[in-house]
Amino acid sequence: MATNNKVSDFLAAKMALHQPSNAELSAVWGELEHLYTRRLWHELTVRLLSFVRDESFQDGGLIELYENVIKDIEDRIKPESLVQLAQRTIDEVAEVTDSIKFLEPIVDKVKHTPLATISLNTTIAELRMGLGELEEAKKLLADCEKMLNAINSVTPTHADYYRVAAQLKQIQSDHAGFYTDALRFLGCVDMDLLTDAEKAMRAFDLGLAALLGKNIYNVGELLSHDIINALKDTDKQWLVDLLYAFNSGDVGRFKEMKAVMGQQSPDLASQEALLDEKFKLLAVMEIVFQRGTTNRRVGFATIAEGAQVPANEVELLVMKALSKKLVKGTINQIDAVVDFTWVQPRVLDVKQLANMQARLGDWLLAVGKASSLITAGAPELVAAH
Repeated sequence: MATNNKVSDFLAAKMALHQPSNAELSAVWGELEHLYTRRLWHELTVRLLSFVRDESFQDGGLIELYENVIKDIEDRIKPESLVQLAQRTIDEVAEVTDSIKFLEPIVDKVKHTPLATISLNTTIAELRMGLGELEEAKKLLADCEKMLNAINSVTPTHADYYRVAAQLKQIQSDHAGFYTDALRFLGCVDMDLLTDAEKAMRAFDLGLAALLGKNIYNVGELLSHDIINALKDTDKQWLVDLLYAFNSGDVGRFKEMKAVMGQQSPDLASQEALLDEKFKLLAVMEIVFQRGTTNRRVGFATIAEGAQVPANEVELLVMKALSKKLVKGTINQIDAVVDFTWVQPRVLDVKQLANMQARLGDWLLAVGKASSLITAGAPELVAAH
């Protein structure tokens, strides 16, 4: 495909314009002109991706570059690169609606490349969220998710998608959905790219979402992630303490922290009843977890003490735990005991792992004793046989 003289003339004019005042910048424009006239599209794309980040564009010029150069080569460069160039260009567009109008025609140009399509539509969804067009953004993200699920590898596009998806759910007060997508974002992004302030903000938002999210009864994954360190030894340390208490079902600690919680977070204070129930259900899970698989008959009195509920409320609490599939078992009303057979798996914190290690040690001792007894009795068994 032939080159366009208008593009070459534009690049040459830019090179001449900067020659007297900025030889280095002039050389860059000259390099772009050289690559364009020789139709070295890959090399030109790589140089453009670097150049659009140059400080020379801080006062404008990106739209001019796009209209006079990039638009001419839209069909000759990789779709992913085209999307990156377009995303950088809209940083210069003043109105959000104009940014959407700028990006939407490019969707058709990259439609056969899933990652480029996802990246572009994620950006458009984020822009629509800024306009309050949440349903339109939700539809775009739903389409992106379908395409994303068909991709086996993890890419930077995944991080962008989960960041925006989490943002939408946060706006909609979908705490559980936000928690899930925000954790996925952390699993895809390079943590070194986040500032300390952003880490602290994300950790705080995740912590609140974990406590307020429907059917979230495991925050071990968050507590084991480095991002939680952004809150430690800060004025948000109280949230870290509350999350550790939550993960272990420490109802007593929760009651102690109610005053601090109410002062620090109106959102948590307004959902005290929900938190109270979640802590009690986690207390039931922790009671079961702390026992070995051969010792899971638990009396009502033990549950009442651990969950700090009256004896006459134990059965209802266990029924809630059963209905939410946090535990499995049967209730014996006559003997006032519960025979638990299973507890929902969880990501464990350090304290819980230490407990698990001790129990594994006991189990190994028991296995060793059983093995010794079998070995000692083996000759007699053979003789008898």
